[in-house]
Amino acid sequence: MGIGSRPATCTSCGKRLNRKQWYYRNGRYFCKRRCWVTEQDKAKKEAAAKAEQAPAAQGTATEAPAAS
Repeated sequence: MGIGSRPATCTSCGKRLNRKQWYYRNGRYFCKRRCWVTEQDKAKKEAAAKAEQAPAAQGTATEAPAAS
């Protein structure tokens, strides 16, 4: 596989990918497994933050005003 078919830097940390040491997962290239794990953790935290914000926003928008 030539360098033209993959990016020159790690998706997570931006470090240059070595000729024989690179890690490919989920359509992205990483310099090592640790960068892939870090990227997965960051994605989980972002998804959890979105999930917390979405129900809160939907709950306030769907509540009907109290009739007096």
